[in-house]
Amino acid sequence: MSGTGIEAAQILVGLLLFAVLALGGMAVVAGRRRPATRPPSVDEVAPQVVELETGADEVRTAAQRAVQAADAARDRVTEAAGVREQAEQQYQQARWDAWTGPKDEARKLVERAALEAYQRGDLSVDQLNRIWEHTRPGEDAVERMDEEVALAKQRYEEALEEGVEVRRAAHVAEVAAEVLAEEARLAEDEAWIARLEAEQAAGLSGLLQGPGDSPGPSAQH
Repeated sequence: MSGTGIEAAQILVGLLLFAVLALGGMAVVAGRRRPATRPPSVDEVAPQVVELETGADEVRTAAQRAVQAADAARDRVTEAAGVREQAEQQYQQARWDAWTGPKDEARKLVERAALEAYQRGDLSVDQLNRIWEHTRPGEDAVERMDEEVALAKQRYEEALEEGVEVRRAAHVAEVAAEVLAEEARLAEDEAWIARLEAEQAAGLSGLLQGPGDSPGPSAQH
């Protein structure tokens, strides 16, 4: 009987060891099959960080467009200045032509000859004036020159007004570019600080260097 009891005890111990080993193997297999848990990202824990960063990107894009608009406005100021200068020259030339009369070579020769005769004493003052009166341009020519002067003056005044408007628009564009650039800087700083705080709150601060090690967005700019 004692031998039978010992054998039974040995069998029971063997079964217990087998059960322990079997359960351990199943646990190992289950552990291998179970996917590793992934810690939540900052974007998942703090969606407002993503919203701030998206807003900062939009403001930065708007600031870049504003800079391009300001550059184009300055180019228009230069072009308008060239148009104004050309219109002024044409206006002054029209006034000079109207004062000197039509560019008639025959008339100039007659006037020069009469003046030379007067200087020699061959003509009196009255005779010289009568000759010059006959060589004066006709009414049609005078009217045409007056129209040319009026048209050149109108073009010059329009060029002046256009130049004023273009310079005003360029000033507005430059101010808008400066304001948007400052807003973009502030938005980037706010988004960077929010991500830093979210990383620290989520226990992921090691993934991002501290302010002492890495400058923020505004400092990088």
